[in-house]
Amino acid sequence: MSRSLRYAVLIPLAILAFALEFVVPHPGWELPLRSGVLIAACVVWYLLWATMRMPASASRGDAAAPVSPAEQRAWVGLLFTAAILVFYALRGGEMVAADGTMAPAASAIGRHIGTLVLVWLVVMRVLRRRWHDTVDEDERDRAIHARACGWARSALSVFVFGVALAFAFSPLDRLGWARPMMLSNLMMVGLVATSLVEYTATGLSYWRDRHRA
Repeated sequence: MSRSLRYAVLIPLAILAFALEFVVPHPGWELPLRSGVLIAACVVWYLLWATMRMPASASRGDAAAPVSPAEQRAWVGLLFTAAILVFYALRGGEMVAADGTMAPAASAIGRHIGTLVLVWLVVMRVLRRRWHDTVDEDERDRAIHARACGWARSALSVFVFGVALAFAFSPLDRLGWARPMMLSNLMMVGLVATSLVEYTATGLSYWRDRHRA
């Protein structure tokens, strides 16, 4: 199957799997059905990831620059942090009750986020087994990581500065949304978004290096 055809099949399936597992409510689903949906989703996500990391020149038989473990970590982190942010955007409002405290649905939503993190850890564990005989990090990796961390620190600084300005210059009657649970979600989104910036900067740096080689 060609790479473009794989994308045409796997991307809609990956979006559907994400929606079924983390967005669509499923009360009354039996445990075997829930487990089957989760396993199928993990398989689809893995196949999509394997397709993404396949060198574009592999189908032509050309030599391609290898994808380093650090680059693989970056792309995996990018996918999962983006998924967590999308989930917060779709379901985060349900975690806050009318009085600003934790809503009853917050526990279930938190379990979904925990499931995403657990799948992330499992994927990283599987990939580490494939990296046991490779160099984990070299000077180029450390330089790219330092630049990406700089971008992440800048993004976090902008986020904190923006929140500080919003609190400093907004009238009190417009800060009714700033309840404990909402602020908790805001801080979590800020941290995840900062990680997303770091993984994006790291992945793009490796991608540019490989395509210049």
